[in-house]
Amino acid sequence: MSARSTQAETTIQSDALLQRVVELCQGRKAENIKVLDVRELVEYMDYMVIATGRSGRQNRAIAEHVLTELKRGHRVMPLSKAGMDAASWICLDFVDVVLHIFDPDSRDHYDLELLWGDAESVAVPTPATSEADDA
Repeated sequence: MSARSTQAETTIQSDALLQRVVELCQGRKAENIKVLDVRELVEYMDYMVIATGRSGRQNRAIAEHVLTELKRGHRVMPLSKAGMDAASWICLDFVDVVLHIFDPDSRDHYDLELLWGDAESVAVPTPATSEADDA
């Protein structure tokens, strides 16, 4: 876990948190989910999750779902959240895992995958293993 973990005192380890964030994004039909392992590059987070929604409305739905389920199921709250109003780029900082949800144009414009090109890509689990988050 990163040095910032002690600040948040979460009840879930970063690998498990990463898995849950990805599952929750998949449950709301996020597209093109990428996970970057940034532990070798920075000390303030372990993983970056980048996902795309088809619209601001879907981006908000994905973000709200992640926020609600992590709070309810794991008592995990974000250290910070940004972009919920405009929803073209939403950032949820869960200390060890930072989630970026973009609309397609914003994702292309900011191109975090290129910016963080030195980070190792992590395989994203298939949605078939996700629980019934689609209900």
